[in-house]
Amino acid sequence: MVISETFAGLGIFKTLYDSAKALKDINDATVRNGAVIELQEKILSARDAQTALLERVGELEKEVARFETWETEKKRYKLTDFGGATFAYLLTPEAANGEPTHRICATCYQRDQKSILQFAHGGEGQDYYRCPVCDKTQAFGIHQRSEPGDYEDDWISVRR
Repeated sequence: MVISETFAGLGIFKTLYDSAKALKDINDATVRNGAVIELQEKILSARDAQTALLERVGELEKEVARFETWETEKKRYKLTDFGGATFAYLLTPEAANGEPTHRICATCYQRDQKSILQFAHGGEGQDYYRCPVCDKTQAFGIHQRSEPGDYEDDWISVRR
């Protein structure tokens, strides 16, 4: 009987040992799971950062392509003085490639944009063209004095 009780006591100790070991394993699993979750969060954060960087690279590549296209396009135009302090960029005949002759806004050109000036109206020896982008109106041609002795300047510059 003592032997059976001894074995029973040893069995209890073994059970307690196994339980303690299981508790330790549970604790290790919790720590491991916490580390796995933290690692997954870091991976997701790194993936989000990578996605943001790839989007930014794509945007910059598009911007570089736009700049390169504009550099090629702007070489097709020449700054021209149309008199009366009116300047615009005129499509050069050798670069027309079948396009009709036209003028683009000098202000927009300086902002790396191509904006073709549109005829607005004519009068007093001048034609007025409006820029659809910056909404400025420019007078082309020689200003006609309405009456002799009129001391108004002989030009109209850029109007808003």
